[in-house]
Amino acid sequence: MVITIGAEKGGVSKTRLATHIAALAASQGVDVVLLDTDKQGSAMSWARIRNEEGVTPSIPVLSLPAKPATEIANLAGKYTLVVVDIGAQNYRTMLECAALSDLVLVPCGPDQQEMESTLNVFEALRALDPRHEKGRIPAHVVLTRVSTKENAKATAELRAYLASEDIPVCKGYIAQREAWRATGKTGRALHELKGSDRSLKAIEEMQFLYDEIVELANKE
Repeated sequence: MVITIGAEKGGVSKTRLATHIAALAASQGVDVVLLDTDKQGSAMSWARIRNEEGVTPSIPVLSLPAKPATEIANLAGKYTLVVVDIGAQNYRTMLECAALSDLVLVPCGPDQQEMESTLNVFEALRALDPRHEKGRIPAHVVLTRVSTKENAKATAELRAYLASEDIPVCKGYIAQREAWRATGKTGRALHELKGSDRSLKAIEEMQFLYDEIVELANKE
């Protein structure tokens, strides 16, 4: 199974989502690999800190290969799950990977520019539909950095806007919680955090989203 996370704009929580999908899968015994195609190497940095801190289970993370599509095909034959973290504005790589993916996730926050860039991404993905083995790219938006309040007006309006553009949106989301800051600096996922860094609500939200993502990937 291949899950690709990509967006046109940076700072939309692509790496947070990618590392957490990988970490939650690994915690369930899934043989997973994370492919970091971002030149900034954010996922690689997270994995390095994770290894230095001795956090288990260990998650293999590979950097950008010369031919990402070829590498994904090879990795899909070796691992149960391949998670691909695409760098911002890296359209060529994102489209190459999307054509081979069981699910494409496009993180989008409440910012107007992010909403507009998300429309651009889906326009590009839809143009690529004929290249996918199923005749369409199986893509969904994941709302990120939204209000911690359930049924917040701004979040509801964002969902309605995307729905009006015929863009599928996951029910799960990533809320703007302080616990997320700790994940990057500790090399841990939310469910692995300790002490005051730990947030049961954030863990619950991410688990719900992960379960939905797995279901969508299997369904698609």
